[in-house]
Amino acid sequence: MLDTLEFKELALADINDNLLDEFNRYQKVTRLWVKTDEGWTLTDGDYTVDWDKEKKDSLIDFFADLIKEGRGHIFGAYFNKNIAGFAVLMNENFGTRGQYIQLKFVHVSLDYRHKGIGKKLFELCVKKAREMGSEKIYISANDSEATQQFYLGLGCKDAEEINQKMADEEPYDRQMEYIV
Repeated sequence: MLDTLEFKELALADINDNLLDEFNRYQKVTRLWVKTDEGWTLTDGDYTVDWDKEKKDSLIDFFADLIKEGRGHIFGAYFNKNIAGFAVLMNENFGTRGQYIQLKFVHVSLDYRHKGIGKKLFELCVKKAREMGSEKIYISANDSEATQQFYLGLGCKDAEEINQKMADEEPYDRQMEYIV
């Protein structure tokens, strides 16, 4: 399937009101990772993520502002002119040596998951981070088993330094890193 997709960095001209109309961010979470004194423990959970039009519209506004203000890069995977997945890499470095750059997120539409799209989008972010001179990508990964397995499978590990602002904003997330 990857050979039938178009992967590209999005420009402002690619951002429009209909960009996410066909995007399905549905995820039923039944297993999640919880931080305990002994480390990370997989436990039962029960919640659903499902974006409505309002959420999609706010994300489109975020994309437009991000590009206009030069604060990051958006990579998209297109199938038949519809966006099947996207990833956002921010521009601002942080950490004690400025070694980190944030991977804001990677999302793949429900019908396109488990086809290598997320991995390819992640690789594009790694390439861009390398070009920008970053040492590591920082990820605040949500608690779902699938999300953390995705990042662990790519070689991500627990972050050596914690960005406290991000950890406070998403207290159930796992703070991870990937060496570029």
